[in-house]
Amino acid sequence: MTDLIDAEQLWLGACVGAQLLLVIFCVIHANTYRERALLLHAASTLMAVVAVQALVGNQPLLPAAALLLVPALAGLQLRDLVGRAPSLRRARGWLLGVSAGVLPLLAVGAVYSPWALAGGMALWLAVAAVLLVRAWRQGRPWIGWLPPGLAALAVAGLVVAADRPPYDVDDAVLLAGLLTVWAACTYLASSWRGRIQGETRARLQARKTVDPLTGLATPLVLAERILAARHMMRRYGHPSVVMVVDLENLPAIAAESGPEAAEAAVLAAASRVREALPGDGHVAARLTHARFGVLAEGVAPAEAAATVATRILAAGLKEPVPAAQAEYLRFRIVMAAVAGDDTAPKALLYKLNTRMDQELRAGSDRRIVTVPRDELLTAPAPLTP
Repeated sequence: MTDLIDAEQLWLGACVGAQLLLVIFCVIHANTYRERALLLHAASTLMAVVAVQALVGNQPLLPAAALLLVPALAGLQLRDLVGRAPSLRRARGWLLGVSAGVLPLLAVGAVYSPWALAGGMALWLAVAAVLLVRAWRQGRPWIGWLPPGLAALAVAGLVVAADRPPYDVDDAVLLAGLLTVWAACTYLASSWRGRIQGETRARLQARKTVDPLTGLATPLVLAERILAARHMMRRYGHPSVVMVVDLENLPAIAAESGPEAAEAAVLAAASRVREALPGDGHVAARLTHARFGVLAEGVAPAEAAATVATRILAAGLKEPVPAAQAEYLRFRIVMAAVAGDDTAPKALLYKLNTRMDQELRAGSDRRIVTVPRDELLTAPAPLTP
């Protein structure tokens, strides 16, 4: 008999310890990945521990009340998990009303009547089930962990509602085991859903910062780096240069070898521009189909022309395009120093692109053109809507 009691107490301690461990995991995970749903799950799991401890301590009033606060907090978490789709708006509203309004009132009523616990759990499970059914398709595969967890929570509520104090150790062990199953299943669903959303956010962020065709940065990243370089220029006199690099002979490659060779030439041009940049302080972005923007930090225009720009020109002539063996990549570069004025990066790139178009129309032999600051100040800015 003593061995049986010791085994039950060991199992009870293991279940409570597992719940506390899940609370720690939820808090760490939530703070690391900014998942509010996991913080709510940590709160509801901690309330489940309070319910088990109240049952172990033979508190006649607290177990039912504490157990009703578990779905109250879990309902707020479930609202975060299923998202904000228009089709779920009404069900989410009902769940919020039951979780934040009805269940706290019934928790007070559970002190006086055991029917409050049973009625509150039944009402909450009905609303949660409706929400899960509507969110099932968009929530797969992570949502599959929620039904067994909610079933365990429902059985835990029935166990407490059907019993009367004083409670014995068997009731505490059963309640702790059911709540541990609920906490673990909900944690797995929340973590899986958080991972999926994290990967989605990473892809969206990559789409904003990385050009999908060439792997270079996007104009948005280049503009942010230009603003940072301007700040360094104003504060420390740290020079930087903005370049516009055009693949001048792309039309000839397309005419002679076809559009597939032209696409291969664009990819090769992007790769050679990236490889020609020395060090980690420079960034290259794709501006248009065959035109690239480069920010060279820590160099003045003369030094940039002698080093960075020359390396880019040499990289284009290093070897022919693989898809068009008779053609090399002939670059033309227009560049200007990053000044300390308030010219927007978009306006600066527009002026350099305009000057590049002029150089192409004129057919100049100069491959590297440095635009003085006076010309940039007098050049027309892009029209804004």
